[in-house]
Amino acid sequence: MSSPLISFAVTHRGTAYPLCFLPDSTLASLHVQLEELTGVPPSLQKLLYKGKKAFGDDTTIVQAGIKEGLKVQMLGSTPQEIGGLKTAEDEQRKRNRLLRERAMKAPMKVYR
Repeated sequence: MSSPLISFAVTHRGTAYPLCFLPDSTLASLHVQLEELTGVPPSLQKLLYKGKKAFGDDTTIVQAGIKEGLKVQMLGSTPQEIGGLKTAEDEQRKRNRLLRERAMKAPMKVYR
């Protein structure tokens, strides 16, 4: 006889994802499922529940303290979001550098 499934919900940015796993499933398998649902790779996922942070990929769902009906909060960004943020930061740095360079130049007289 197989173990009963553990049902719980993972919320990411206001969207709840109801999940069911066997008690001996690993956190790694949970992370893979969450990547399929949210696009956030396991390395960028942070799971928070009951004031705890999930640990070790080879830890089972039960060992990690995930129980029936638990609400888990997931934090994380997709690689595209991180790339977009980096591009915006690079553009801002470039603008600031140009403004500094212009400010350091001697003022020019404009003749009309």
